[in-house]
Amino acid sequence: MKSKKLFSLCAVLFLALANVFSLDVMDINEVNAFDRPFMNPYSKSLDYAGTGFEIASVLTPCFLINKTPVQDYWKIGVEYAQTMLLAYGAKEIAKLCVERYRPYMYFEGAPQDKIDDGDYKKSFFSGHTTLSFAAAGFTTYQALVYYPNDYWYKWVAIGTSYALCTTTAILRLASGNHFMTDVLCGALVGSAIGYFVPWVNHFWFKPTLPQNVDAVISPMGFNVKIDF
Repeated sequence: MKSKKLFSLCAVLFLALANVFSLDVMDINEVNAFDRPFMNPYSKSLDYAGTGFEIASVLTPCFLINKTPVQDYWKIGVEYAQTMLLAYGAKEIAKLCVERYRPYMYFEGAPQDKIDDGDYKKSFFSGHTTLSFAAAGFTTYQALVYYPNDYWYKWVAIGTSYALCTTTAILRLASGNHFMTDVLCGALVGSAIGYFVPWVNHFWFKPTLPQNVDAVISPMGFNVKIDF
């Protein structure tokens, strides 16, 4: 008898904990008319695809390696680090300050792992989109500066970077992770940071490699020499 009571008590506790970490499907009619048509249920494959395109987007400044003077690699590297840190910080602050349920919470099949870790209420604004568009803006600005006369290479770099970041934004919508306003805001903030950081560096602050440090890129790899 005692074992049955203990089993019943454990079952009640388990169901109570399950209810704490699972949420009911929300009413889609509560969403504004602009965002509602673009909402989608969660898709794990499209979620992963969006992350893959985000990574590809963040790597687009690699276009600058081909024809940029070696002595400017340090400058571009520092500026890009500043860009990514600022973009990452902006989206993290927004997610801390604004609580917004992700679109997949309005459909059946919301991912339980994301509910458990609290990610389900961090929709605004899209971090993937912010970082991708920051990379595209940075690549565009630098391509215009360093390749003003190389029409073909310049526009291949710019076109590729924006194709990747746009695809990232579309996949964040299609995977049910974000609303249209999330990705639009992320694209705006990311683009602004991507252009603003190198622009500010160009006019007011120019990162330079210390005089006792020499960096060389060769077919064998990246070499750094420091004189003491």
